[in-house]
Amino acid sequence: MGSLGGRAGALIDLSADGRARSFRAGDGEKGCLLLHGFTGTPDEMRPLGEMLAERGYTALCPLLPGHGTRVEDLAGTVWTDWFACALAAWDELGRTTKARVAAGLSMGALLALELAHERPAEVGALALLAPAMRLRNQRAAERSIWISRMRFLPRRLAIVAKKNAGRRTPSYDEVPIRALASMIHLQRAVAAKLPAIRTPTLILEGALDATLCPSAGPLVLSALASERKSRKVFTSSGHVLTEDPDAPEVLAAVASFFDDEIASGLAPR
Repeated sequence: MGSLGGRAGALIDLSADGRARSFRAGDGEKGCLLLHGFTGTPDEMRPLGEMLAERGYTALCPLLPGHGTRVEDLAGTVWTDWFACALAAWDELGRTTKARVAAGLSMGALLALELAHERPAEVGALALLAPAMRLRNQRAAERSIWISRMRFLPRRLAIVAKKNAGRRTPSYDEVPIRALASMIHLQRAVAAKLPAIRTPTLILEGALDATLCPSAGPLVLSALASERKSRKVFTSSGHVLTEDPDAPEVLAAVASFFDDEIASGLAPR
């Protein structure tokens, strides 16, 4: 997810872009569910999936509902739709793997936390990349809730532009206000559940992140009930850690963390 801008920009249709599709990499007995961010696509998680596949994992990244086509499709979805998709992919992964972990970027990290809360006996570890628990423009984003309650919204209010500068992977260049409002509801739902989540967790953030409030990662870290939890900040990276300058170190940190947790024998099926 990028920063919100002013008036809506040019339309983007990602439906013909193969990079925006779901992907599965590897065929190992260890499984990792990968979850992309709000307005993003699975391609932003592909570098992590490919690295994990090389280390003996089966990596699965679904395309979340409303994403990877046209922004109007996202406008008709809510966070429970995104989570239902994530849960279906999790169950699919469980049919062929013996131990499962999950990694999410931004909004995908919130869905990973929701998964850990709903399936605590199954999720062996979490890697949260730039968890979108609090946005840098949080107050502006929260206004989307009351705007979304209006019965009719002209397009200039219903869908607004966002800044995609520097993105290397496919992503919408606009944000549907109603979908954004649902993401805020997801933030609130997950925040209330953090004290009940005991899954081992690694939080990774970019020091140059212009999308998240600097308190987002520390907020998650302090609220989690996990006995094994840690946070790493990468000085040369922004929000999309998998494609920023520190990406090799980010991917290595996630892979090592997952390897250690699974090797400990604490990651059940």
